[in-house]
Amino acid sequence: MSLSDFSDLTDLSSDDDDFPPSKTSRTTTRTSKKGKGTKEYKISGVLRAPRTTSYTAKSLYDQIIENAIDLDPEYQRDVVWPEPKQSGLIDSMLRNYYMPPIIFGKESLAVSTADDGSELRTCIDGKQRLTSIQRFTNERLWYKGSASNSRRKLLPKQLIHQFSNKQIVCVEYSDINPDQEREIFQRVQLGVALTPAGQHRFFILDAHLVERMQAIVGPWPTIIREIQSQVLGEDGFHGYLDWGHARGRDFQCVASIGYLIENHPKPAVPSAPTLEKWLLKSDPVSPKLREDLLDTFRVFLTLARDQKYSRSLNKPTRVSPIEFVMIGVLIYLFRDRLSLTQLSSAIEKMRKDVRDDHQDIRANGRITKHMLSFMTKRLKISELKTDGEGDKPAAGKHTKAKKRKRVAEYDDDSEEEEKPRKVTASKVSSEPFY
Repeated sequence: MSLSDFSDLTDLSSDDDDFPPSKTSRTTTRTSKKGKGTKEYKISGVLRAPRTTSYTAKSLYDQIIENAIDLDPEYQRDVVWPEPKQSGLIDSMLRNYYMPPIIFGKESLAVSTADDGSELRTCIDGKQRLTSIQRFTNERLWYKGSASNSRRKLLPKQLIHQFSNKQIVCVEYSDINPDQEREIFQRVQLGVALTPAGQHRFFILDAHLVERMQAIVGPWPTIIREIQSQVLGEDGFHGYLDWGHARGRDFQCVASIGYLIENHPKPAVPSAPTLEKWLLKSDPVSPKLREDLLDTFRVFLTLARDQKYSRSLNKPTRVSPIEFVMIGVLIYLFRDRLSLTQLSSAIEKMRKDVRDDHQDIRANGRITKHMLSFMTKRLKISELKTDGEGDKPAAGKHTKAKKRKRVAEYDDDSEEEEKPRKVTASKVSSEPFY
């Protein structure tokens, strides 16, 4: 499975043995003092029982508008429901059809208190539903008429009022940390704990699969999230590098670079299940690998943000996700030998080389093999542009790049020609690469 492919949902097995307990929920046995044959079972990692409550649709809307509900934890995907699906949810609510509960949670307290005394909630599951409610209440959809759509049916005011008072069932967790939030999210998505044995069985659409990857807890996804927050922030690629990173693809691309660096010279971009299995590893990230990853992205960011080097990343067209991954690998392999000018020239030649032979630049075996072959066989250092100053290796240059005019960004599912639209920066770590 490639970075951009989709796969079908496979049949689920009814065999309970397929799903071993997760690390946070294991069972131990011991002998009771009252009798040698009696065993006492104790489950560790038990969450505090959640509270079930309900709020009106208007109350939830007000909390969203007042920023009392966080709809964007790291593991959540973007708003992806199209208008017909959002409209269908509103229709189901008005007709009293069942809607799964909204799940809230937050570190220390699922419902914490701000300085002004207001309650704060984080949405673990239900973002698409809450967004639909928000858009409906904003009168952006379904019942707001316009001159350009005179045939549109308007919802009567009494039904609008009825909708505002609809009770939405919510489940609120308290005393949980971010890792437990992600664990809840995983189990809600799959119905079971996410384990390596289950990776090959639970293929949904790519967006859902990436969403689950982002929710994995452990040392490996932690370092990837650290880098991800940097590459999308104001001190990262945001506004400087035009690449296809919609719907969590940035996380998948950064993780793929990490996988290839650790497993070099393995000549293939990992499939989604392979990548998930890698992210689920419990052994710590070695200091050397951590430094290799951070240093690779330091150089990558310098190339993207400095006008002297960035042309190769934005011309002749936007960088596709597979190109982003391969550029990361190229930087890792040559950052100790080539200068920033030489790396920029090598990237330009690699992109031209693959586009000369392939029209569709997508993540598949042919493209991956071709680009890796360029790095190991066809790249000639003597043919690269030089800086005329001795070409000091890029790994030794960590100076902050000069500000320059930002390029237009794109945010869509396709990897080639797309319509421009504004891109929102992710949460940024307080310690930049520079």
